[in-house]
Amino acid sequence: MIHTKELTNKNYHSFKDLTVFPHDQLVKLFLSIPKATTLGILRKFDKSYIEQLFNSAPHHLAKQWRMSLMYERDSVGELMQPAPLVLNENLTIEKAIDLVREIPKQILFTYGMVVNDNNELTGVLVFRDILYHEDGELLKDICFKDPVCFDFNENVLDVFIKIAGKQIPEYPVLNDQKQLLGILRGSHVAESHALDIMAQSGILVGVSKEEALDTTWQKCVKLRGPWLLLNLVTAFVAGAVVGVFQNTIDQIVLLAMFLPVLAGQSGNTGAQALAVLIREMSMGDIGPMVKRQLIKEGVLGVVHGFAVGVICAVVMYFIATAQSNPHAIVLSAIILFSMTVSCLVSGLMGAIIPVTLKKLGADPAAGSSIILTTGTDVVSMGVMLFLANKFILGV
Repeated sequence: MIHTKELTNKNYHSFKDLTVFPHDQLVKLFLSIPKATTLGILRKFDKSYIEQLFNSAPHHLAKQWRMSLMYERDSVGELMQPAPLVLNENLTIEKAIDLVREIPKQILFTYGMVVNDNNELTGVLVFRDILYHEDGELLKDICFKDPVCFDFNENVLDVFIKIAGKQIPEYPVLNDQKQLLGILRGSHVAESHALDIMAQSGILVGVSKEEALDTTWQKCVKLRGPWLLLNLVTAFVAGAVVGVFQNTIDQIVLLAMFLPVLAGQSGNTGAQALAVLIREMSMGDIGPMVKRQLIKEGVLGVVHGFAVGVICAVVMYFIATAQSNPHAIVLSAIILFSMTVSCLVSGLMGAIIPVTLKKLGADPAAGSSIILTTGTDVVSMGVMLFLANKFILGV
């Protein structure tokens, strides 16, 4: 059954089965979304349907997609595409220009890949250089012989780190024998990594990268359930801390007003540190910078905690005074000290948690937010209630 509604990059998420759409609509959709997303969709189709789709798609697109599906997910090979222009190193500039003119206008390319008789990469032909040489000169004498190349098995994230800041649109992709397999577009690498970065926000709270809009609810339960159970356990831990000081809260009700303020501010401080660390870790190894980052987050925690603590202490003083509470000054001091200490500890935790998880061999982002939230709640509420218990109730 063919679907009558038009398929677009805005609504394709809402359809469970994309095979009900005409092939031309699917091809149009694939051209409007990131290549990594296209390949993810194609991998869900039956092999027989994929062949039908490729047979009706433009030849150069079908060739690209067929090549990509041969390689491992998240590898350079998966994002690789055929090199539009491959030139033998013994060709003259004049002959190379003739070959360029034969390429259809709709096929985009930036460089010519220069190879020897064994298809081993000699270099890259930058077309600007053609203008400064004679027609009879050989390509092997004028091509750029030291281009940035990648192995087809390399991970896309590793490549993203290597090319960050480089303004190179195309990179040769080689096999183990240094033979040319195709090219990798920098834009495709950026798109692929951008999807991983967007997925981090979900990973932080226990949502797997495997989960998508078309994932069944049964699988979602399996993916989310363990993290929700962990969150439940940690919530009981935080609740137990409050329970220990229940008598303190009963006698100094005013403290209950500042519990969510304290937990919220310290939690945000830790979340900021956590976000910075995970972002930097996704860009490469930060081993030598960990100590410096810990000191930095500690200083930021103290500065921000003290600044916010002063405001909260003033508010506490005026409220306590208005209620004729004889401990107004002590309560204000407790709030100031608790906020400063809580933000200090939460900032350090935000930096330590992802580093620790990585050393343990776990995903630094996996559920980090859940662990951080519990830690900051326990510290912030525990410190404030302990001080109130000690200096006001004298227990």
